[in-house]
Amino acid sequence: MIFAIDFDGTVVKHKYPEIGESIGAEPVLRNLVKNGHQIVLNTMRGHKTHEGRDLLQEAIDWFGKNGIELYGVNETPFQHTWTDSTKTFAHIYIDDSALGCPKTEDEEGNHYADWKAIDNLFKKIGIINTVIV
Repeated sequence: MIFAIDFDGTVVKHKYPEIGESIGAEPVLRNLVKNGHQIVLNTMRGHKTHEGRDLLQEAIDWFGKNGIELYGVNETPFQHTWTDSTKTFAHIYIDDSALGCPKTEDEEGNHYADWKAIDNLFKKIGIINTVIV
């Protein structure tokens, strides 16, 4: 399956234009890839620079530093062969702004994707076999 994954607030805490702290996505995303699934980074971050920095590249680099292979960035590699749509094709979309995305709250009251709940859901429906504790 192809998973389109948002970045800020979904994979890391909101701290744009900086990279926020981990919220526990790394082991779940690594496990998805290990189980044969493909990850497409689906973010509003672009190549525009902020104080000389490429903010999209910083997000891409985060995945590499965390050992998570990306299949695509803001598009599924093959989709241009059958559509001219700019919407990223995926079987499952995970975004902290999506209706129904499990959320958790930090000590300051900020809401983020809840990766323990997402991992449990994946296990329940048979997408991956490991539950994070």
